[in-house]
Amino acid sequence: MLDDRAYEGGRLAGLAADIRDRFGGKCARANARRGFLRPAPGIRRAAWIKSDGREITGRLAAEIARSVRERRADLPIVVTFEQEHRGVEARLAAVPNLAYGFGPADRPRAARRVIERLRPAVVIALGTALRARFSAALTEAAVGCLVVHGPPPPSSAPACLGFVHTASEQRAWRGLDHWHAPLLALLVAAQVEPVFQGLAGAHARALFWVADPSEAVAAEIAGRWRASPAALQDILFLGAPTPGARRLSAWDKDRGPLAPGTVVWVDEERFWPALAASCAGIHLSAPPESLLWAALAGGRVVTAEHTQSLDLLGTAPVIEVARGELLTFWQSLVDRPSAARTAADDLRRYFWQERRRAADAAVALMERVCAC
Repeated sequence: MLDDRAYEGGRLAGLAADIRDRFGGKCARANARRGFLRPAPGIRRAAWIKSDGREITGRLAAEIARSVRERRADLPIVVTFEQEHRGVEARLAAVPNLAYGFGPADRPRAARRVIERLRPAVVIALGTALRARFSAALTEAAVGCLVVHGPPPPSSAPACLGFVHTASEQRAWRGLDHWHAPLLALLVAAQVEPVFQGLAGAHARALFWVADPSEAVAAEIAGRWRASPAALQDILFLGAPTPGARRLSAWDKDRGPLAPGTVVWVDEERFWPALAASCAGIHLSAPPESLLWAALAGGRVVTAEHTQSLDLLGTAPVIEVARGELLTFWQSLVDRPSAARTAADDLRRYFWQERRRAADAAVALMERVCAC
């Protein structure tokens, strides 16, 4: 929270963050927050990808940088972020000739200082990175801006083009120039082979997955599931640890079939695509966006406690099921396989429709950036 307030331009929060960073040996971060970035000597006007502190926007920043580099080997690209994420930094490091590091706070002097030093030809602002003072500095410098997965700019901002990811963003951008662009649909692996059913669940009737990383939800559903007839025939995967659950990464070392009734904790993200394609039912409560899109990409039956809270664009065929009714609903999927196939097909069509829209938007984004 301290870092969020510091990057929002709060004086006291900024001072506290600067002191903490300098005493912690992170002077470069403190300097960057004040706008003291050091571009490479002789750098031409760059494409500046400015991300907020979330990991998901960091992933998008790395993917946009990679795509721009593939199209324009000569264009200088700078990526700045507000929080470190190990997986994101690895992705950034893999992009050739990319400069990246911490970015500025939303302070008038810091914003003007960075623009003077980087001389950006275009700014791609991800998430909440386009704040009021930064918007004003862009207007003053007549620099164009593309907003990805974030709210529209303040009224003082230059003309911007939005790339919206959620229903709430689309409502906020209504009347403004924007693309329907759930780019996260392009980042997830859409795996169609139900490999987990053959490997882990060879002796089970069906696999089910409560995907959210909430220990309280996992414990509640696991307790109810163990007392139900399903525990004699099916396998339950959970997004959080609970007593008696086996780690999926431990199973991965020998890959022997799991006995019906086994409860498994999905402890690593790398299993999500295969699991999403293999489970008869996937249940969500308040998933992080990367998990949400991994579940949608599996093309199976996805349920949620409150479908509106998923904030998906368009009419997503996610079925609303209360937690207390989940086991009954899962049994209906087994009892009525044709209805289950119809629901899965509806979700599969929705995902690929959104993926095609995202691909069109990504082309438009690349054209804008590469025209610099």
